Amino acid sequence: MDDTRPATVYDGALSEELRRTLRADVQEQIIECLNRFYALETAMWGKPVDALIVRTVVQGRLQNKLYDLSALADVLELPVGTVHRKVADLVEAGYLHRERKGKSVYLAPTDETCGSFDRSFDEMVETLRRLYHGSAI
Repeated sequence: MDDTRPATVYDGALSEELRRTLRADVQEQIIECLNRFYALETAMWGKPVDALIVRTVVQGRLQNKLYDLSALADVLELPVGTVHRKVADLVEAGYLHRERKGKSVYLAPTDETCGSFDRSFDEMVETLRRLYHGSAI
């Protein structure tokens, strides 16, 4: 075992077969969890890039970091034109709105979007409980 990296459950006195089985089980559960969260998120806002834009705007708001189109495109590493088009669709759908502050226009989540996050949080917690209920891990 390399002392420079943190110890994991795989570093114990396990047979190689048990180690492979355990790692496969853990990876399968992680993928299942991510897939369920992905399904919840895309059910709220549509395509993956739409969900990523909404999530980033909400997170920015929570961290007091406002995003305009250019800053959002930069942080997501997407072309400004793509972000502009996607944001226009999200504004029209009622997920985001534009706020003018001085000469700048920033993006903000709508009240409905914030409510969707609140409701989805409960679903995500329940998903985790179902997923790991009775798990040996």
